[in-house]
Amino acid sequence: MHPFWNHYPQYPTRNDHTHMDNHQMMQSIVNLENQIQNLVKAIEANNELLRSIEQKQNQVITSGGGSVIVRM
Repeated sequence: MHPFWNHYPQYPTRNDHTHMDNHQMMQSIVNLENQIQNLVKAIEANNELLRSIEQKQNQVITSGGGSVIVRM
């Protein structure tokens, strides 16, 4: 095993370097919430696109101009 893996990282011991203040923590939480909201919106849009593609794949155009639903 590489000796680097056996050591813990060295962090400063002074309190002002090892923690975020409340404002920084709240900003980080708000940022994460916004990123999660954007991710959820992207997933919802992707799901709608997949439903649309699936619906189109399930329809076969016939020579009569109508469509037939095909279940797989």
